[in-house]
Amino acid sequence: MRLCFLIAALFFPGALQAGEPGPGWEAEWERVQEEAKREGQITAYHTRGPFDKLFGEFSRRYPGIKVTGVTGRGGELSSRIMAERRAGKDFADIYLGSAGTPSDVFYPAKMLEPAPAFLLLPEVVDKSRWIQRQHHYADPEGKYILVFEGVVRSDMAYNSKLVEPKEFTSYWDLLKPKWKGRIVAMDPKLPGFPSGLLQFAYYHPDLGPKFLRLLFGEMEIALSRDSRQLVDWLAVGRFAVGLAPSAGDLQTAMRQGLPLARFEPRAFKEGIYMRATQGSLSIMNRAPHPNATRVFVNWLLSREGQTHYQRLFLRIDPVFSLREDVPIDPAVQGYKPKTGDKFMPVYRAEFRDLQGAFKVIDEAMGR
Repeated sequence: MRLCFLIAALFFPGALQAGEPGPGWEAEWERVQEEAKREGQITAYHTRGPFDKLFGEFSRRYPGIKVTGVTGRGGELSSRIMAERRAGKDFADIYLGSAGTPSDVFYPAKMLEPAPAFLLLPEVVDKSRWIQRQHHYADPEGKYILVFEGVVRSDMAYNSKLVEPKEFTSYWDLLKPKWKGRIVAMDPKLPGFPSGLLQFAYYHPDLGPKFLRLLFGEMEIALSRDSRQLVDWLAVGRFAVGLAPSAGDLQTAMRQGLPLARFEPRAFKEGIYMRATQGSLSIMNRAPHPNATRVFVNWLLSREGQTHYQRLFLRIDPVFSLREDVPIDPAVQGYKPKTGDKFMPVYRAEFRDLQGAFKVIDEAMGR
């Protein structure tokens, strides 16, 4: 039963909750915009990134609506919002960032509005505009935490002088004797660890605890607590393969011409996983500016809004809109999710708990 569930989750993540636009949507859209102008603003709590530039693009499109941004880490923002709620104050209209904080805090506390009720524009509601012809959600009910951005990546790097990438067609190839003692990994228990690879390995029916037990128990993997150190070790050839380095550190080293490369995400027969970096939205209930929020949400999820989002955030890290009609640079298209992909959406609730994986790794490493 569990295997069937995991396979279904792997191949068919999240179902669309909104249907076709209702009759008279044009009149409703005009009404919402007029009400939004009277409200005059929206307050967006968001994680770090060029959101201020994104808000600027929105304000140019809708000059009657001001966006006030409150910036911080997910934990800081959630603590602030919770404290405001306890004080009887409702300032936040929307939360923008990774799906983790809304999944861990806002959704369990029943603080969110169903996103489909806010979707109005036909180009936003239309399923055919989105990858796999659906909207993607991180919450178990599939309607509160809407994920609009994603990236597929292996989170594994290698020294290009020591590794021929064609040797790897399966994750099980990491267990070949020639790589024993030549793999370094970030310590998975560190805060900020890029957990997509570990989630994929632990929950994949063809990998799972057995794979992790052998990888960390038999391959003499070295653990690093510093991503820059890991990348340096990889660049000088102390190790051949690196697991879960920081994408930023790796990208910086590659730009410097060091002999490093990423494994292509679709190179492994077990499939791929999709992460959402900062591209999820959660609409707060008791929002003080519901109509302005509705205008912003529809703009953000439109082709125009998603084109601006992707352009701004792609400068930091390869991230992509989940709309099919947003153009991308061919040089990075290998990291964009595609409709034909069979991927595990590791941002979803059923893949977030890694305590079992940590226990397997600790036991395998004898720590």
